[in-house]
Amino acid sequence: MVAKAESQEIEFNTRQKYCEIFVLLLKEAKIDSKLVSFHKLLKDFCEICLLGSCDQLLSHMASKSLASLVYFQLKEENALNVTWLTFSLKTLSGFPVNTQVAECLWTLTTIIKDMLKDEVLTKTGILKKLLAPLDAVLEGFYNSILFHHFDSHHYTSPYSEAANNLISFIDLLEALLASRIELELPLRCQRVLFLKVSYILKLISSSIHYLIKKKLIMLLKKCVLYKSREDAKSGSLFLQNPSLYEDMLALSNAVLQVVNLAWLNRIPFSEKASYFGGSETVPGDGTQGGTDQTVLRALSLVVLKALEFKFQNSATEFCLLSKSFRLSRCILSYP
Repeated sequence: MVAKAESQEIEFNTRQKYCEIFVLLLKEAKIDSKLVSFHKLLKDFCEICLLGSCDQLLSHMASKSLASLVYFQLKEENALNVTWLTFSLKTLSGFPVNTQVAECLWTLTTIIKDMLKDEVLTKTGILKKLLAPLDAVLEGFYNSILFHHFDSHHYTSPYSEAANNLISFIDLLEALLASRIELELPLRCQRVLFLKVSYILKLISSSIHYLIKKKLIMLLKKCVLYKSREDAKSGSLFLQNPSLYEDMLALSNAVLQVVNLAWLNRIPFSEKASYFGGSETVPGDGTQGGTDQTVLRALSLVVLKALEFKFQNSATEFCLLSKSFRLSRCILSYP
């Protein structure tokens, strides 16, 4: 229905009818509340089932419908759905007591991604309206989920609830990183990945599943390759974007600090080479399993970029110090 209401191929009067239906669904049928509560009902149903297998397709479709609805209201009414916002704030702030957070994270990630794909929409105001109420809670959730003891068996399988929560959050961090370019002054939730990257670095060297390690390393790669809107268009220096300069410096310092403490030696790589369609060697191929070259290259790039920025920063500090020194001499020699 959202797709129909937004389609330019459908007559304006018909699209207006769809919008009127949405008003009825929200105000009278309270469809947003029903979609929000659907996840809990589904989880409760699964707990009393003999097989205990949750219908992931139904859960996914409920999240997708809710994300479409929230985004549609943001665009058309410039208003954030209060029911969804309340649900998100309660769910994320209740972690780790409440462990059912994956659907909430996935919905928010989908909204951000849909927003970034929209070529017509002016994203700055609407993105701030979406993220500002969640800013403090998202930073608190970052601290909570990444400060866990990850040597637990709950994280050694990518199919566990704990691992699913973490993977969903990594996807959200990636979306927040991509959305940062739309705001001149990024929110704290868009900067926390840079400022508290030490949590990520500790997680990579822990005993969590290799898939999660790989996603985190690829996320770090996107961080060091990140460019602001000004940098992307005009090639200007980091100094013209103070928040990005500060964030990159924090990330570089953290990376180089752990590298100096032999962090790289504690990162296990996949024992088998990756192949299209699986990781097993073809019988009779004779190829020996080795390290994951994709991850190895990404990790090398992270370290090299951290070194590069550190050198640039040191050179910049030296130039500023020299200018200050010359200025001081001029002032002191002035009659």
